[in-house]
Amino acid sequence: MSFPLEKFNELCEGLRMAAMSAEEVHTRFKDEMTPLETLTAFLDYQHEHKKSRLIAAKIKNARFPRIKTFKDYDFSQQDGITASQMARLCDFVWLEQAFNVVFLGAPGVGKTHLACALGYDAINAGYSVCFITLEELVRLLKTTEISKSSQTRLTQLRRANLVIIDEMGFMPVSKTEAHLLFSFVSTCYENKSLVITSNKGFDDWADFLGDQIIATAILDRLIYKCEIFNLTGEGYRISHRQTIL
Repeated sequence: MSFPLEKFNELCEGLRMAAMSAEEVHTRFKDEMTPLETLTAFLDYQHEHKKSRLIAAKIKNARFPRIKTFKDYDFSQQDGITASQMARLCDFVWLEQAFNVVFLGAPGVGKTHLACALGYDAINAGYSVCFITLEELVRLLKTTEISKSSQTRLTQLRRANLVIIDEMGFMPVSKTEAHLLFSFVSTCYENKSLVITSNKGFDDWADFLGDQIIATAILDRLIYKCEIFNLTGEGYRISHRQTIL
């Protein structure tokens, strides 16, 4: 097939479409293709390219600490969770119904890994996701009135289909900060899904939140529609300890 690639890519650029390499042209377009088949192949390429760029942008905006997948998680090392349970969650019916997911367990059992993997699969399924630690969330809530960047990030959180709040309970918060957190959880209640990771059992939330009433109110909204996983296996970093010698 004679294919004036340079002119073709100029037209694509003018129409804000993706250019194609010679290899891509050779792979997708065959001499025996009809004009309609050629056009369909071209539009299919543009659709795939646009989708991949959108997913890449969503992953960037999510701000995962690192990309994690379920295939990288060793379910055999953990009690309280199975690969089939995570596979069922990946139909994301729960997300459409504004259910929450909570991963509880000691440090190192893979709570953040599971949360990130769930968020990553949600993005690939077409949803918008934001990842944030509790410490950063509290900072945003405290500075939203005076910081443009905090306002922007908080807007992203409120617009996302799924918000992952990591490290709930690692650091204590003040009573004022606990009230701000309650307000945020309340705005999410039955409107969007939350994924929470915590090294504290629910009975201990009042301690790090500094207020039994606020803790009860947050948990009341969080676990009303919620799947809870208690991870009790050995920590990954301990069982996979690396040595120098």
